Amino acid sequence: MTASTYWDFVRLHAWASGLLAHPAAARYLHVGTYGESRHGRPLLLVTLGDRDLSGHPEARPALWLDAGTHCAEWAGIMAAVAAVERWLAGLAEPGTEGDALRAWFASHTIYVAPCLSPDGLQAMHDGAPYLRSTLRPPRPGEARVGFEPRDLDGDGAIRWMRWRHPAGPFVHDPGVPLHLRPRRLDDDPADAFFACEEGESLGPDPADAPGSGAWTAAPLAHGLDLNRNFASGWTPFSMFGMDGGAFPMSEPEARAVTEAFAARTTICAALTLHTYTGCVLTQPYRKPSPLPEADVDLMEALAEQAADGTGWRVIRVHPDFMYDPERPIVGVWADTMATVFGVPGYTVEIWDPYGAAGLTVERPAAFFKKPDPAIVRGLIEHFAQDPEAVSPWRPFDHPQLGPVEIGGLDELRTVRNPPIDRLPAECDKVFRIAERLRRALPEVRAHATVTPLGAGLARVEAVFENHGFLSTTALERGETLVSCPGSSVALTTGEGVTLVDGAPQQALPPLQGWGPRQLGAHGLYPSLDAERSHRSRVSWMVRGTGEVRLSFSLGRAGGQVRVLRIDP
Repeated sequence: MTASTYWDFVRLHAWASGLLAHPAAARYLHVGTYGESRHGRPLLLVTLGDRDLSGHPEARPALWLDAGTHCAEWAGIMAAVAAVERWLAGLAEPGTEGDALRAWFASHTIYVAPCLSPDGLQAMHDGAPYLRSTLRPPRPGEARVGFEPRDLDGDGAIRWMRWRHPAGPFVHDPGVPLHLRPRRLDDDPADAFFACEEGESLGPDPADAPGSGAWTAAPLAHGLDLNRNFASGWTPFSMFGMDGGAFPMSEPEARAVTEAFAARTTICAALTLHTYTGCVLTQPYRKPSPLPEADVDLMEALAEQAADGTGWRVIRVHPDFMYDPERPIVGVWADTMATVFGVPGYTVEIWDPYGAAGLTVERPAAFFKKPDPAIVRGLIEHFAQDPEAVSPWRPFDHPQLGPVEIGGLDELRTVRNPPIDRLPAECDKVFRIAERLRRALPEVRAHATVTPLGAGLARVEAVFENHGFLSTTALERGETLVSCPGSSVALTTGEGVTLVDGAPQQALPPLQGWGPRQLGAHGLYPSLDAERSHRSRVSWMVRGTGEVRLSFSLGRAGGQVRVLRIDP
């Protein structure tokens, strides 16, 4: 994928529709929806899987990839688009690499939901002020008074605004003209500024506006953070003027994607794409964690392998990605994937603007709440070198404040998202992680045999082996959850064949993956697991001549049907 600009939802929807013209589409692609947004926009879902084989892609172990939970995090949406295009290109590629990918998609599936908040995405591209997620309206009865962002000068962007005032908390930084540094006690009050986003007061009369009344920010018009509205650990939440909704999955977008995920019971691993930090976030999200320690360790080990070579860190949310060490991060989608569904789900924070500027932030989430002024200055100084990324301060006659200056950094294309020329490199990193994660899915091999025993009898035997990194329950947590399918095998006899010995339907244990065998004491003293194996065997005795049908379901690894001929 090459793009000269970030896409709005109209362009994204057109792209999804246009995928059907791809040479690999007829066999490997389905474009559909899993619901609608609050304002009726389709929630897109792209399914990749071989549709010409017996069985159905939805019955195979799957990888889930989504983006656009936060509608200003455009790089995630573009990375999801790029991943789909690269998988389709690989499926159409002749030769060994194409054959390997086609073989993988014959037994596995990938789901891509490229934009979870389409209303917010389109609104921002249409010129709305910063939105976190959706267009959920303000709380009923809430008085919205104060200062609200708005494009006053008609240039199509909402920038920064500053005006001099002796009570202002900032002063001009002559070393970095675009920067406003924190005011110090030794500074001259005549040099002080107030600063905020370009906008105006919502007061009913200009006389009550910031020029004469209190200078405060209005409550956000659309203050929902969709990534605090999911089931895991949900509790009433408020931070940075945003909230987590009225109750878990109160928002149609959160409810729809949760139901879509739950309906696809063979999802074994998942990525949800965000910006920005340049990291992969993993468990635990709180202490004590609902996950067993083995799952926490497994998820971290898998993330380390997946992120290798990207330059991105793997960070445990608790304690290293906390805004406030005393307040758990609640209602998060990736956490819901792991704790509610037992699926290793990761938040990928695309783009490291600090690193791009030669800076280091050890604890990114804490930095959001207590930013280091030197880091802020360094960011602005770095990105201000690109004339496409900045707008110099220029005078403007504000209708309420009088003389002000408007200008600043294009934060959406520098800090929140990479400059467009750096986007391909970020998409490559995401694809590398997604490729490794898909290779971690369960790989179950089923071997069924018929052995004549004489006297019209035969033994039917089935052996199941998992050759994948992940187990057939994905995480140990999955073994305890109703949302994770069970494992069993059933034998049905055809005409001329009768079952002599063995239960027609038999339970199978979860099949261990090779990933957990590297962790804990197994890594120090090579040994076999005392409780779990990668292999399971069942058998029956039958009499007669004809066919038997083996139907087996192997948890998140999906199911198959085999027909065997009995001819003792």
